[in-house]
Amino acid sequence: MMRSRMLIPSILVVMFMGKTLQDRNERLPNGKYLDCIEKGGKVVSHVFCLPPCYRKDVLPPTDGGPLLVYFKLPVSEISEIDDHKSILTIRLNYKLRWPESRMAVNESADWGQGEINISPDNIDLFWTPDVIIHDLVSFNKPEILNQVGALEIFKNKKVYYKVRSDITIVCKAMEFGQFPLDKHKCYLMLTSFGYDSLHMNLAGKFSYQKENQRTLSFNVDINKLPKYKTVFAGSSSNYSVYGFEIRLSRSLGPFILSIYLPSAMFVMMSWVSFFVPPDIVPARIVLLVTLCLVLINMFNFTTARIPVSNAVTAMEVWLLACMLLVFLSLVEYTVILRKIVNHNRALERYKKDMSRQKSSELLNGQQSSTAFLLQVEDGGGETQTQVTELLPKECRKRCKKPKTKPKSQNRVEANLNLFKLNLDRGATYLFPFLFLLFNCFYWTVYLVIMPRYQKDHLMEQEETN
Repeated sequence: MMRSRMLIPSILVVMFMGKTLQDRNERLPNGKYLDCIEKGGKVVSHVFCLPPCYRKDVLPPTDGGPLLVYFKLPVSEISEIDDHKSILTIRLNYKLRWPESRMAVNESADWGQGEINISPDNIDLFWTPDVIIHDLVSFNKPEILNQVGALEIFKNKKVYYKVRSDITIVCKAMEFGQFPLDKHKCYLMLTSFGYDSLHMNLAGKFSYQKENQRTLSFNVDINKLPKYKTVFAGSSSNYSVYGFEIRLSRSLGPFILSIYLPSAMFVMMSWVSFFVPPDIVPARIVLLVTLCLVLINMFNFTTARIPVSNAVTAMEVWLLACMLLVFLSLVEYTVILRKIVNHNRALERYKKDMSRQKSSELLNGQQSSTAFLLQVEDGGGETQTQVTELLPKECRKRCKKPKTKPKSQNRVEANLNLFKLNLDRGATYLFPFLFLLFNCFYWTVYLVIMPRYQKDHLMEQEETN
């Protein structure tokens, strides 16, 4: 019993000493690291050593397969979209990791979670992947006191480089034929410049939180690259591609409030002219001409700010249709005015003909009266006096007869008034129907037919590739 009690402390002491020796051995530099130092290798922060034969222009050796370069791309936001230049700026953390089997790590260093942070300037000592970004405009790295970046060395001989960046790329897929109902797909694509898919393979993951997105003129969504985009076909070989797809859909609300509703109201205001009597020319003309000028001004103001497009945009189609409807209202009133002018001209000609006819009849009557008086003078004085008194009285009776319009003239005026009434009444029903029909056609084409056609075209393209 006493012996067993004495053995327990001895066993504990032996275990403690063994553990201490094991820890001391683990803290001692390993043989490869010491050999690298003895051969004159480059030692960095007592964390790793690069052998003197290390070459930055040679791909790190692998176990036979392609070298895996792994990306982590947490997207902070899409900071800017310039649709006039077809470019967008992405703010993200650009992180990539790759194995570097040629370096000798100091296993006695304090690895903590398996990696050690060192100065990002040491990235110049390593071979780095020759990754390019397709359609790149600029790659900006913010600096405060130093470059905002980090370099981590993993105990399993991997290099992890990360930097805060603003990447500006060209979005070649931007087409503005459906502006402002347009949708676009842009791609951030990373690939090696000199190593094909047999030597280097790109993979990774990305993340995007819409809650951090600032308000833009587009709604933004980020998805994985389509399968046909994950391989870039070169002239002689294929290259591995990694990245993501950015989907942009323009916010329609501001355009509805600033363009669609006001222009629709102007078109409906033109219908008020159909209820204004055609005889009130200034009121009706001023209303229609003013609406035409306002729509022309709106068209010029809007088209000056529309992105460059090879086709007529949806906004231009809408404004041109609104201008056409108001112009047709003006044409309708012009037809009425032309009818009134023709009627007035015909009436003037009729009055001139009647005045000529009356003057000729009056001239004939005066000649017959003179001849009668001369006859009476030859017959005797008493008869002459009676006749000369009777003639003026008959003339005065004719002059006192009320002037009445001929039945033909009344009939023409009635037909004119009926024409004006029927034309305005027909326009009152026709123009709202045309505007409603145009709306049905417009929104169906640009919201249903065109997106479906683009989707089918994209599926055909994916099947072809």
